Amino acid sequence: MFVTDHTHRDVLQRQLRETADLIDRATTEFKQRHGRPMPEDNVWLIRRRAEHHAITRLLDALNHAPDSAAHGVTTECHRPSAGPVPLTLDLTRHRRRTP
Repeated sequence: MFVTDHTHRDVLQRQLRETADLIDRATTEFKQRHGRPMPEDNVWLIRRRAEHHAITRLLDALNHAPDSAAHGVTTECHRPSAGPVPLTLDLTRHRRRTP
């Protein structure tokens, strides 16, 4: 279970940047080492992109409800939450192909 609110926005934005930087660095190093791009079905890459996507969705949810907690917790200003915002890591999205 994961709970957050708007007071953690800066940390989440930093985590988003660092995750993007990590993906870029690792995929660049892979290409330099192997002479080809990292495969899209690489387990490590799938997990990092899922994390990046989840943090992006979480920040988007916080931006649309700035005074709400993301799982029914009371915020610092002691106002009740607008309710939980379910977020999941989608580890199969990369496999879906649309014709």
